[in-house]
Amino acid sequence: MSEITESRLQAECFQYHWNTYPNERRKLFMVHNSPRNAIDGNRLKAQGMVAGVSDMLLLRNDKPPLCIEIKTATGTQQRNQKEWQQVAESTGANYVIVRSLDEFKDIIKRCQ
Repeated sequence: MSEITESRLQAECFQYHWNTYPNERRKLFMVHNSPRNAIDGNRLKAQGMVAGVSDMLLLRNDKPPLCIEIKTATGTQQRNQKEWQQVAESTGANYVIVRSLDEFKDIIKRCQ
């Protein structure tokens, strides 16, 4: 069996959250950080895209935001992702790496 892709895992996590926690809809969202090409990348950078930002953010009432980086079972963070993690955590945000839907479910349960 082939390994699930990051985009497929991210979609599964989002759909699970949307369907399981209707009171939190629109609080979990993706960060668009994958330009289609160099021209699109330059346009998005001019509009504020920052390399390394986590794939998703979860806004929580009375708690710091949760930054969620989606990785496959064998995926590793790039240097700019590690740097952005440090920036996020220095502001009090929480940062997690999610490698499976079950892991995402556990993290979200702990956040409730």
